[in-house]
Amino acid sequence: MAKGRLRRRLQAIEDDLTAKPDSALVDHLRIPEKFVSPGRRIVRRLFYALAALFAAVLIVYLDRDGYRDVKETPLTFLDCFYYATVSLSTTGYGDITPYTETARLVNVLVITPLRVAFLIVLVGTTVETLTTASRQALKIQRWRNSVRNHTVVIGYGTKGRTAVAAMVGDGTAPADIVVVDTDQPSLDRANAAGLVTVRGDANKSDVLRLAGAQHAHSI
Repeated sequence: MAKGRLRRRLQAIEDDLTAKPDSALVDHLRIPEKFVSPGRRIVRRLFYALAALFAAVLIVYLDRDGYRDVKETPLTFLDCFYYATVSLSTTGYGDITPYTETARLVNVLVITPLRVAFLIVLVGTTVETLTTASRQALKIQRWRNSVRNHTVVIGYGTKGRTAVAAMVGDGTAPADIVVVDTDQPSLDRANAAGLVTVRGDANKSDVLRLAGAQHAHSI
């Protein structure tokens, strides 16, 4: 009976990783992604923000007769630019307001969504961090459901890199190679080379199962 309890406890320990949801495996299993530099991400966010701003300016300018200025003068392009800026930034001084039904409808259906998009772009770093984790979890789920006939490489030291280079040279796709290692810099290099990586001790059965060893062509 004591041996039975011990066996069940060991089995529970071994199943620890594979029993976790995909979202909890992001730190252990990593699927290669295209690298985008931080500078390019910032430029892309800035482009989206400016695109939303100029779209709002154009929409307001085309319907400028539907807006009222406190000075009771027709809106100029600069006035439209000013209104779009304070509207998208949610400042809203109230000196220029839509007063026709058409202008108000456009504000509800177009300007408000642009305002939301503009704010999302401004907090893009946080949003991108969350979506990156979610995207990686989704990739992990798809990979675990479809991985078959791949090769598991234990360790990405000199011998491991040489073995991977030989396999890739023979025509094996990098995506069909899974590297298991405990050294994070080595895993980072493997991931940068387009390989799927699993962080953990290959002596543990749950780590090997996470690498799909039961479906692998070779280890």
